[in-house]
Amino acid sequence: MTAYLLDTNCFIQLVRQRPEAPQVQMLLQGIPPAKLYMTDFTLHSIGVIMNRFGQVAGYSAFLTGLGIGSGFGVAHVEVSELNRVSSSCTKLGLDFDDAYQYAAAELRGLTLVSLDTDFDRTPRGRLTPAAALQQFTDEQKQRIS
Repeated sequence: MTAYLLDTNCFIQLVRQRPEAPQVQMLLQGIPPAKLYMTDFTLHSIGVIMNRFGQVAGYSAFLTGLGIGSGFGVAHVEVSELNRVSSSCTKLGLDFDDAYQYAAAELRGLTLVSLDTDFDRTPRGRLTPAAALQQFTDEQKQRIS
């Protein structure tokens, strides 16, 4: 069964109440937290973003509401694996933050979920939140059949 790594931009949609927030919310409601991951980079980036926009008081509640650490997983890229990040920057032309997400997904065998089209030119690609939810739903139907 597929597990998914949600890129930082998915959470920015929620925090900033951006146009794609409903799509991300549906994914979070439709896929069990045990099948969802974010990177430690994302975890900290959300705090930076919330602080920048005067929302840091809600950071802990936001993380608790998602179930971070108690179902919703956090994927780390170990120091010994950071060469994958720099390699993804140079070979795939990704920014460092995207390369980090890509490397974490690759190392952990996770499907990358992002609204960032930069991942479309990579070997692993990406799914939008809506496409990831559809894939999960289809897998569930196949399991039942």
